[in-house]
Amino acid sequence: MGFLPGCEPWHRGRAAGRDGGADEGEKYPMAPGGIQGYGHAFVFSEDQKLDWCNMLALGVEPAFIRQPKLWPTTPAKFKETLERYSAEIRGLCRRLLAHIAETLGLAPGTFGDMFGEAVQAVRMNFYPPCPRPELVLGLSAHSDGSAVTVLQQDMSCAGLQVLKDGAWVPVHPIPHALVINLGDSLEVLTNGRYKSVEHRAVTNSEQDRLSLVTFYAPAYDVELGPLPEFVTDEVPCRYRRFNHGEYSRHYVTSRLEGKKTLEFAKIDQTTTTAPEEPCSCI
Repeated sequence: MGFLPGCEPWHRGRAAGRDGGADEGEKYPMAPGGIQGYGHAFVFSEDQKLDWCNMLALGVEPAFIRQPKLWPTTPAKFKETLERYSAEIRGLCRRLLAHIAETLGLAPGTFGDMFGEAVQAVRMNFYPPCPRPELVLGLSAHSDGSAVTVLQQDMSCAGLQVLKDGAWVPVHPIPHALVINLGDSLEVLTNGRYKSVEHRAVTNSEQDRLSLVTFYAPAYDVELGPLPEFVTDEVPCRYRRFNHGEYSRHYVTSRLEGKKTLEFAKIDQTTTTAPEEPCSCI
């Protein structure tokens, strides 16, 4: 699978900018504290060490989360191409969740029925060459707040790494393949049967790199918590029930620090008192 033929030029001004040209991406700036537009997300202080990455983040579905003024008009078919791609990825995510449900002994439509009008967003990450790649990350370690994340990698070089058994393992690009990460929402719903993937992006001293990420998550008004099928005497409830919109706000206003954002939902297993809120989301 090649990159979307109508969606890459938004970042090319970055290279032109080094020669005094205009930066196309800066026409669509991400507002301070915002999560859509072009710039750096997860910025909380002026003296913060920033990741070596510029990104264009856009809400896609449902329609009310879109901010049309932040959608590039160059190239001319950017919107049409991204919408067509996003529709295909949305179908893929639904099929993946149906298969995941089946592996858990659930009806294929379990997650689809529960998610309501699922939220879908895209983020295009541009990693310029870094003269000292050992000193900075392209994107700090984190897990995704979504249920499923679909990544299209740049074939030029490996940048994604996942944490496995305490070590960072590179995920090398494979032609015509997508990378699927599971997010925090699915970990909560399965009471830890499926784990969200902690991952990060590293930089390269010689090559720039572009990646395209789609996040697929429950609707903001959906309440999440471990399904009763996964709570037993042997495996107690690990996460409290919460509103997904509430968790999303917590996620986007927190630093990227491994899986720390998931502590928002965890129940302290060292206490003997029952949680204040019921565990099941049903």
